[in-house]
Amino acid sequence: MNAMRIVAGIAAALLTALTLSMIGNLLLFGFEPIGAAFGSCAAVFAALCWWFALRGHIVESRERMRFTVLCGIVLGGVSFILGFIGPIILAPDANQGPLLGIFVTGPAGFVLGVVLGWIYLCLRRRRRGRTANDGA
Repeated sequence: MNAMRIVAGIAAALLTALTLSMIGNLLLFGFEPIGAAFGSCAAVFAALCWWFALRGHIVESRERMRFTVLCGIVLGGVSFILGFIGPIILAPDANQGPLLGIFVTGPAGFVLGVVLGWIYLCLRRRRRGRTANDGA
């Protein structure tokens, strides 16, 4: 387990550097949707790796990580399918339509799913803390 956390820490440091580089490029050269999608994915992966590297030894924290990643995979998968198949149905003449799902909606859905899963867990944890304090 410690070796996995060390690898996650190294990956987190590299992904953090990549994210900062992508943010710098977006600030210097202007907004680009594909760069923003991949930059946000790199930021989310960096955050998940930091989370595992720093708190991966705690069982409850690993369960929360698993839930947030599962939310990201589910919403990212649905977004990918909609972005891949939608252009095929709506604009069959556009030969690059499915690339929308691969490069934009899939990564954006994954990021949104992870963020929403994390927010849900934070709100649930806060609500559980209030009910425990109200009973005392």
